[in-house]
Formats: sequence, structure tokens, C-alpha cells
Amino acid sequence: MRRTPIMLVHALLLGLVLLTPGRVRSEPFLDLYGGVADTQPARVTVTHQDCVDIFVVFICAEENKATRKVAFDPSATFGMRGGYWFDSASWVGVAADVSFFEAEANHIRFRIVPVSLLVMLRVPLLVTDEIPGGRLQPYVGIGPSFFYRDSTGDFRPETPKKVAVRSVEAGLDARLGVLWQFHRHFGLFAEYRFTHLPMDVDTNGSPARSTRLNATLDTHHFLTGVSFRF
Repeated sequence: MRRTPIMLVHALLLGLVLLTPGRVRSEPFLDLYGGVADTQPARVTVTHQDCVDIFVVFICAEENKATRKVAFDPSATFGMRGGYWFDSASWVGVAADVSFFEAEANHIRFRIVPVSLLVMLRVPLLVTDEIPGGRLQPYVGIGPSFFYRDSTGDFRPETPKKVAVRSVEAGLDARLGVLWQFHRHFGLFAEYRFTHLPMDVDTNGSPARSTRLNATLDTHHFLTGVSFRF
């Protein structure tokens, strides 16, 4: 699993915010959403090599390598997000998000469950006494995401076997949206989301066989949903 320094800083800052005393918590929320995920074409590389152990010395056959430019079909996506906006700075919030989408093409399929930790910023517009956060709320969110990935790929005959692997990878999650809060406890929103998922996975830990999968999945998500405010 990859972890870049920037992602670790994001996670640390978010952890410190989440540990802030409960008295600053102002506006808890729960969002439910769905939409379309459009994963951009990507280069997917699979390498395979068999080795034989002869008296603790590994003799390896020639490496098989296949690279394909893959165009993925759009996928349905859905998820939920929970968090809160702060009282002392109503334009700042934090959230945790879990969702699901797929990236599928001929001979290859990724089923992906991102779990994201987000720092949220909003602009409260049309503020009223009943809705201090504003009826109209443009917002952004960004943070690290940890992607559970169940993938299968078949690049035969270039490689001798079908690839099947489950792993967790670290990546990036960014959001841009606008919410209309028509009631003190309810709102509707539209959102654009971008996820970045780099992968470099050894699909078999055995020293006698190595199969690796390399790809980077950049996905555009177009979402609508309902927000519950407490």
C-alpha cells in the first residue's frame, strides 16, 4: 500500500481535528448519494515470472509482461458521508466517507471501495436564524482515501495466467459541490468528485512466483444526494 507524505499530513491534521473537544461540534450531518463514475483510460501492466528453488538458489524463467491501454465503461456509484461543521468556524468541517464503484473493460475488472477522510470547507449563503449555515452552501472537500480493491484481469496469451487480487491502496479524494438546504434538517446537493488511485501490487507473495499489476485509475464522479442535518 502506498502512502505519500502529503497523504500522511492530511491524515494527521484530520485526526487532530477529530480529537477536538466535543463542545466545538455544531452541525452534524449525514449525506447519502449516488451517480455515475467515469474512470479514464489507463495503461494496465501485468508481469509474471516463475522461479525454481534449487538448493536455496532461485533460477527464474524469462519474465512475461503485457501492457494494454484500457478504456473503461461508466459505472454506477453510491455512498454515504458523515461528519460535522464546527461552531467556532462554521465554514470548516470534517467528514468520513465510504462508497463503491467499478472500473470494467474487456478482460479486466476493478471493484473499488474507497474509505476517505475529508477536510470540508463551505461558503454559507442566504443565512437565516433557522439555518445559520445558509440555505445555499457551495463547498469543497479533500483528503486521503484508502481503496479496497478486488480486481481480475486476463491478458493471456501474453501472460500465462489470469490475475485475481485483493488489496488496499492509498490515494486521493477531492470534492466540489453545492447544497440547497430547503429545511432545517434536510438539503439536496449536486457534487463532482475526483479520485486518484495508483496501484503497484504483487499478486502472489511466494518467492517461487511473482505476478505484478501496475495501473493508475483516475475517476470522475457525478453525484446527487440528500443531506440530513441534526
